[in-house]
Amino acid sequence: MATGRGAFEPSTTHRRLLETVRRTVEDHRLIPPGTRVLAACSGGADSVALVHLLSRLSGEGKWEVAVGHVNHGLRPAAEEDAAFVADLARRMQLPFFVRRLHGLGAANLEARARTARYAALAELAREAGAQVVATAHTLDDQAETVLLRLLRGTGVTGLAGILPSRPVAHGIQVVRPLLWCRRQALREFLADCGESWREDETNLDPQRARNRVRHHLLPALVAESPRLVELLGQLAEVVREEEVVWAEWVHRTFRELAQPGDGGWRVSLPRFLQLPVALQRRLLRQLAGNFRAGSFVHVEEARRLLRTGQAGQELTLPGGLRVRRESGSFWVGRVGGPAAGEPAELAVPGRVVSPELGVMVEAAVEPRATFPRQGRWEAELDERWAHRRLVVRSRQPGDRIRLNVGTRKLQDLLVDLKVPRWVRDHVPVLATEEGEVLWVVGYRVADGARPAPDAARCLRVRAWPLEAGPSSDGERADGILGEQLPAGGSGRRT
Repeated sequence: MATGRGAFEPSTTHRRLLETVRRTVEDHRLIPPGTRVLAACSGGADSVALVHLLSRLSGEGKWEVAVGHVNHGLRPAAEEDAAFVADLARRMQLPFFVRRLHGLGAANLEARARTARYAALAELAREAGAQVVATAHTLDDQAETVLLRLLRGTGVTGLAGILPSRPVAHGIQVVRPLLWCRRQALREFLADCGESWREDETNLDPQRARNRVRHHLLPALVAESPRLVELLGQLAEVVREEEVVWAEWVHRTFRELAQPGDGGWRVSLPRFLQLPVALQRRLLRQLAGNFRAGSFVHVEEARRLLRTGQAGQELTLPGGLRVRRESGSFWVGRVGGPAAGEPAELAVPGRVVSPELGVMVEAAVEPRATFPRQGRWEAELDERWAHRRLVVRSRQPGDRIRLNVGTRKLQDLLVDLKVPRWVRDHVPVLATEEGEVLWVVGYRVADGARPAPDAARCLRVRAWPLEAGPSSDGERADGILGEQLPAGGSGRRT
């Protein structure tokens, strides 16, 4: 067993592996100098190698390493996995942090476990004083993700695969330093270190699509194209960089052409039809809020209506989305009732997940920030609210919010803020159980709910969109709050 940093003289192969990780960190600026990184470790080979590699590079990278483990409690060997990771951290003289999950339930288990895992990692990062969480996604995971998305149907954006970094919570990034490392090279590295690892039997379960791709489809394709894994990784890298350019182009076009109207967006039809076809498709998705039902067929139906339809004709798409051709323009909007689901209680300290609203909200009593950095998704409230029963819900008829000029209906406030009509019923609201609105998430904190200027502590509430993919392979989806959190791969990583 390896007992810590510098246990053996690395071979040429292992020096090359270290250089690959070093280059990935530098190229994508994954771990800023002087920070602490929490290495998420499940006990599997990839994550154990992650701990060793980050630890070996920490001296020259001028960062500190801590080890974090999330115990899902779903497998008989879960406690043994946690004990193994704790022992690994002890032997390597690294700080160790652990969190056990409870109450995941059976419905949509993989997606729920994944969401809860990343929330737990964010908690562990704060406990460890880390600004970065590193996960052990490899080049093989990248190739599997791209293939899975191709099999299920994806636009170009989906081919970006697992991103090198993404936000997981306010002020905390998830990074993937092993994204250009092969799985087999990591196992060889551990074998030479004399280090063991844990095997997760669920990674062999043929009921899981990723396992079928990993153990059957990908090996068959590699037999035809030996460099396929590297080629798929290169494809994802190219797409990721090109998507940055596309996003700016679409955003600029949206600002130039789209005008709010009738609870949706109105666009000049002649100017739209002059756009390149690829930009027309992307602009339609942007206008529709990247509607989940927006398959290639649906987008093409909308384009056909706009090219050949008559004024007054309307197309209704899944999810209540409507595209209406008008005289010289067209309108895109959504119809439908309020968001489903009961109010979800928010404990303090604690967090709550609302799949219906596409948001996770967490709350804790913390010291006031010397230099407050409150973006749209964070609010400082008076500490007294921590002792009230709080709920996260959609707006309700009669909801009002206290402003400096008196109270105002939430409906009127959202109209003034130009929130699209089809989004208003999905805006999360933090309120007391009695109905007093404290925070319209992403938009406005109620006057009188904030802490006094001289208060030393506050109730800090943070929110971020869920990655509402249907499975754990990281299918990308946009949250209702209008921010996008690119997803990663699956597998037992933490």
